[in-house]
Amino acid sequence: MSAKLTLLPDAEVLLEITADYGSNPMLMDEPAALEALADPIRLRQHESLVPLSSLAAARTSRHDNWEDYAPAAYLPSETEGEAHSLITSAWRWHSTEPEVVFEMQKGKLHDVLLWTHDAAHPEAGPRWMLLLAGDRSLPISIQQTPWWRGWMAAAGAGGLILLGAYFVSRNFTLRQRTL
Repeated sequence: MSAKLTLLPDAEVLLEITADYGSNPMLMDEPAALEALADPIRLRQHESLVPLSSLAAARTSRHDNWEDYAPAAYLPSETEGEAHSLITSAWRWHSTEPEVVFEMQKGKLHDVLLWTHDAAHPEAGPRWMLLLAGDRSLPISIQQTPWWRGWMAAAGAGGLILLGAYFVSRNFTLRQRTL
């Protein structure tokens, strides 16, 4: 399975996990793929493992193209001509932590290729790691918006408004004196 982690602004996280049941001997049919996607990996928060379903409701879609769901280097060239039957479950949530760590529970049969896509830096290539049963990912930093950035934007806008009002009133005063 492939897990695409997209880091969005303001600590928003999008995790899309895709299972191929069309040409995968480990997933014989769609029900087996849906069962594998029900609880594929968990988020580690402090010392507990949190199921993805407790973070957000999964959005499920069906498609037949790997292009957006796996890094190009991951796909072997011999599968390009094969028909794929893919199911993707997507979870989207705001992270309360400055970084995320994913972990696969022991006893899981399906490996997960976890790779990141940074929406703020799309030119950067994907970073990826293979998670086997019992593995834990490296910490992945989340794009936190500093608390002061909102205040600075508001102060800047307020300053521009005051500056504009000053010049308008000064221009009006100068025109009255010259008449």
